[in-house]
Amino acid sequence: MSDSLSVTTADSAVPPACPKAAQNDFSAAPMPTVRRTLEVLGWVVVAWLVIVGLTSIVGRAGFLAGALELAPADPEGALGPFDYRYYEHAVATTLHLIPALAIMLLGPLQFIRGIRTKYIKFHRLSGYTFMVCGVIGALSGIILGVFNPFMGVSGQGFNESMATTFFSGYTLFALFMAFDRIRNRMIPQHREWMIRSWALMLAVTTERTLLIILQITTEIDIAVLFGTTFWMAGVVNLVAAESWINLTRTPGKGTRHWKDADARALAR
Repeated sequence: MSDSLSVTTADSAVPPACPKAAQNDFSAAPMPTVRRTLEVLGWVVVAWLVIVGLTSIVGRAGFLAGALELAPADPEGALGPFDYRYYEHAVATTLHLIPALAIMLLGPLQFIRGIRTKYIKFHRLSGYTFMVCGVIGALSGIILGVFNPFMGVSGQGFNESMATTFFSGYTLFALFMAFDRIRNRMIPQHREWMIRSWALMLAVTTERTLLIILQITTEIDIAVLFGTTFWMAGVVNLVAAESWINLTRTPGKGTRHWKDADARALAR
């Protein structure tokens, strides 16, 4: 009897295995605070990049309209090698700028949770528009950046050409994966591929920011900087995207939103 009691008491002292313990580790301190802080910082950076993107689009559109109206006799001599390619390939430039404008305006809306949950039809329509514009923007970017890079394919422009090839190709792949996942109702995976595609599209504005900083702080020629900063921007954005995806991927099938998981843990 005493042996039985001692065994029972010893067993009761050991906490039963809890299948939810592993899930709770996701929201263990200080991770909820880290995620909330990084979310705020992330939106600040995204806002900056969108502003840079919109400014660049408006500026480039104004330049193209003015150049087409002026129609110089020697456009390459009058405009310079950097701007001339946009003038020479005005159709591709237009097909790059218009989708880019839609992407900059619709991109942030795809990741605002309130819109996704309360305005599902708008989210779907804007999401499909975002994807179509992303495909058009990537293909027109290939025409400009791969086949007609600044400084030519056989010169310093080869660096830009290769960067455009890689990141445009990856953008198209990410958009295809996002579309395939949502078509198959794989919402967590759809979210992750949308984050990757958005990060890749924002790489253009990250590149503009890095280019300006390096032009101010160094004496490196823009012909060298242009392609190099493209690689730098793409890598930085992809690392940021993958870091955020891994930080917010909830346990199990990933169907729970990270904010719900954190809120539930903090409420205990």
